[in-house]
Amino acid sequence: MVKRKIITIDQIKCNGCGECIPKCPEGAIQIIDGKARLISDIFCDGLGACIGHCSQGAIIVEEREAEPYDEHRVMKNIVKQGKNTIIAHLQHLKEHGETEYLNEALKYLQEHDIKVEFNTK
Repeated sequence: MVKRKIITIDQIKCNGCGECIPKCPEGAIQIIDGKARLISDIFCDGLGACIGHCSQGAIIVEEREAEPYDEHRVMKNIVKQGKNTIIAHLQHLKEHGETEYLNEALKYLQEHDIKVEFNTK
């Protein structure tokens, strides 16, 4: 465990609408028992792309003990969702200045011979 930024979902405020899910290309959030749930610390990059899409204000980013974020496992999850999700994830990392994670993601794509059109500049 390491101390890092990661989302927390207030289960009382969450109405289970699912608006946060498409905005999380990492696949860290699922609707379970009618509520949004963080399914794994390793998938949450802590950048909060989901926050602005929660009409209930149920999602915040906090700093706490969590499993380290794992870009390799995230990419393994993301490639199953198709090229548009891959591109959304790469763009998300680029917009937040996460160069190390972006390079790791691009390396994963190269190692697995997955081609997507993405401008890294």
